[in-house]
Amino acid sequence: MGRGGQGPPLPTWQVVVLSAGLAFIIGFMGGLGGVYLYDRGRSKGNDLAVFLIGLHAIGTLVFVIVFSWLRHFRREISGRTPAFALLFCVSLAAATTLLCWDAIGSDYMSFVPIGWILILFCGLVAMLVSRHFFIRRV
Repeated sequence: MGRGGQGPPLPTWQVVVLSAGLAFIIGFMGGLGGVYLYDRGRSKGNDLAVFLIGLHAIGTLVFVIVFSWLRHFRREISGRTPAFALLFCVSLAAATTLLCWDAIGSDYMSFVPIGWILILFCGLVAMLVSRHFFIRRV
């Protein structure tokens, strides 16, 4: 029997949908907050880049932690669970970066490496939090 109580563990698709939904909502708010903090919502042309950075960075942090927590809620997880969650987030961020490459514009390409560093930093923090709280040490 798992850690969190009675009954079978949540199916993986439910865990992914719940984690992704919560990560999108909180990441969306983080993206809007980033745009507001950057230029108070006045469009300088780089709002899309700042919004996508905030969306993916905060979304990655939330998704990895919530995914690990929900998987841990009913059964033990290994160290690979947060790593696979991070891989899922990074692949979505890569797809979004490639799709929005032309829309960001060449003037604001300096935001892309900064955004990737921030996304990977948030993913690393989420993996460390998940490993500390949700993975049992022997």
